[in-house]
Amino acid sequence: MPQAVDMNDPRLLRLIMRIALPAVAGLTASAGHHAINGLFVGALGPQSLAGVSLVMPLFLLVSAAGQGLGVGLATLLARHLGGGRHAAASSAASTIFVAALPLGIAFSVAIHVALPFFLESIGASADLRAASLSYGRLLAFGVVFGLMQALCDFVAIAEGNSRFSMTVLIASFGLNIALDPIFIFALGYREAGAALATILSSVAALLAYGLYFRHGRGQVRLSLHSVQWPLIAPVIRIAVPAAATNIVASFGLLLLLRQASLEGGAPGAAAMAIAVRLMALGQLPIIGFCLGAQSVVSHACGAGNHARVQAVVRVMLAAAMGTATLYSILLLVAAEPLAHLFTADEAVVRQTAACLRALGPVFPCFALQTVLLVLLQSRGKARLSAIVGLAPQGYMLIPALFLMPIWLGFAGVVFAPALAAALAGILGILVLRREWAAMSDQLQPAFR
Repeated sequence: MPQAVDMNDPRLLRLIMRIALPAVAGLTASAGHHAINGLFVGALGPQSLAGVSLVMPLFLLVSAAGQGLGVGLATLLARHLGGGRHAAASSAASTIFVAALPLGIAFSVAIHVALPFFLESIGASADLRAASLSYGRLLAFGVVFGLMQALCDFVAIAEGNSRFSMTVLIASFGLNIALDPIFIFALGYREAGAALATILSSVAALLAYGLYFRHGRGQVRLSLHSVQWPLIAPVIRIAVPAAATNIVASFGLLLLLRQASLEGGAPGAAAMAIAVRLMALGQLPIIGFCLGAQSVVSHACGAGNHARVQAVVRVMLAAAMGTATLYSILLLVAAEPLAHLFTADEAVVRQTAACLRALGPVFPCFALQTVLLVLLQSRGKARLSAIVGLAPQGYMLIPALFLMPIWLGFAGVVFAPALAAALAGILGILVLRREWAAMSDQLQPAFR
């Protein structure tokens, strides 16, 4: 079992790479998993792919809650560990895990019951509803497993055990991909087969983490005796803005798919769904890198070392922006071949390529925002992180999705998220300059 790295290692670049690269590998596996899952479902036809994609925003709400709690918990853990407060870190983790269990069960029941009414409210056709219900109602039973797995991942990364997190993610996603063709095609479960494969892979990951905590491989000890309910408050202060950002992003994605369906029919919805999956393929490695580096940033913030914080952020910006630029070029150059991986329908391919060529040039804005959010969360700037996080898929996207299709039709749906991302990038630059100046005023001589 890999041991945690020394978060006080003065070799900063080496430390960031040791923490962040396993997280990159793990979330790259996640991105590949979602893309390959889309390939299997897409083989059932555009209706199946569009139907499954329609329910994804509901599950992204759960993911938003999990990521919000995870970011809040990981930030607090890293700050406690940076200050040498190991008992406080264990109490915080134990409390959040106990609180997350009933939350996951409540999400599971709510999605299972509300799914038919949700599909009716967004005007899904009968064919789309059939695929959505087959996939969504079964996947709802796995919500609690996915939520708990996400928290485990964040704890391992905060401790410096991102290599273990990577191993679990890659293994569970590999299992999911292996089970997909068996359940979807061989056993004839179609969309429900994809859901079942996802559930079983999450259960396998939780079993691995059960062994991890049972044998004390990290610094955090989970115990019911360590639960202290007041410790929820500092996690929630960070978690709520982070979760709200992802919840609004889920709503923005739902509205994006709805508008694509209204303006472009099932081919338009399928094209936008493919484009979103391909964007996620590029986003998740960047998120993984930043999540890994966040433990170093939060650790330095807990120690009051602002110069070290700035040094980490410089590395993050160089790596994230460079990666995003390369992926942006790939989207522009290979839009049609990438679309052909998911569908043979030429109309869907053309619309997907149009989506990718609109979103590709602004993809680096996402990288900038991700680095900035890590910095703001680590510094305890919850309110400001919410303002920045809600911009590209919230208050800058939603008005554009309502207004631009009136003038441009489906092209308006395509360009709305690109415009929102560009405006959010400008906002991000302004906020980053302000935060950088504030840290420069507080520099300490502890790090050279």
